[in-house]
Amino acid sequence: MNVYSESMKKKIKTLVVHPSNSKIKKLPTVYILHGYSGFPKRTLTQDIPSLGKLSESMQMIFVLPDGNYDSWYIDSPNLKYETFIAKELTSYIQKNYNSDQSKTALIGWSMGGHGALYIGARHQKTFSAIGSLCGVIDFVPFGKEYGVPKLLGENPEKWTSYTAISQIDKLKNTRPKILISCGTDDPLIVQNRKFNEQLISMNIPHIYEERPGAHDAGYWSKASVTQIFQLHQFFTSYD
Repeated sequence: MNVYSESMKKKIKTLVVHPSNSKIKKLPTVYILHGYSGFPKRTLTQDIPSLGKLSESMQMIFVLPDGNYDSWYIDSPNLKYETFIAKELTSYIQKNYNSDQSKTALIGWSMGGHGALYIGARHQKTFSAIGSLCGVIDFVPFGKEYGVPKLLGENPEKWTSYTAISQIDKLKNTRPKILISCGTDDPLIVQNRKFNEQLISMNIPHIYEERPGAHDAGYWSKASVTQIFQLHQFFTSYD
């Protein structure tokens, strides 16, 4: 379907996966952000193909918005994807689906992992859990090759406040549950290990996981299921 974004004056393609009997009660809802160059249909067919079965078995709603190829899920001068995800899309889903506002999570991989951490840290009243898979913790070192200049200009010094790592202080005394996972053969493992160490040093509760795997769908298709199981347990105990 298309969800209209008032802040960007355009419609955003979005897939919603929900159980067949979802009108019975309000259900936990997980917003899933795809990686760089991804799109919702690919998420459902290639990246996490088990979402349909998981929705039925766990009685959860999954919301898959289009991240415009390389938006990095931030509010830049021309695009407002942070506003869309955190405010416009969540508002639309809560109005049109049986979504439990108190049991709402935001997860993603790669660029989407960055988006989950960045937006989740900044909108803790909206998201009670955050999950990053192979997440980009700091895009400054390689941002020129991945579309950041057209969002934030050519000066990397002006990019730093838009990175996930720049939001770590907001996670002190945090409300959301934080889940982080990365493959041991992933080029981003160094960033993720450093982020884990910083969270530990700041006494910020979180679950950190490493397992064999690279930066590909082979890793996050399995690791995402683990996170969804963890979210299900968290929301079940949340009652």
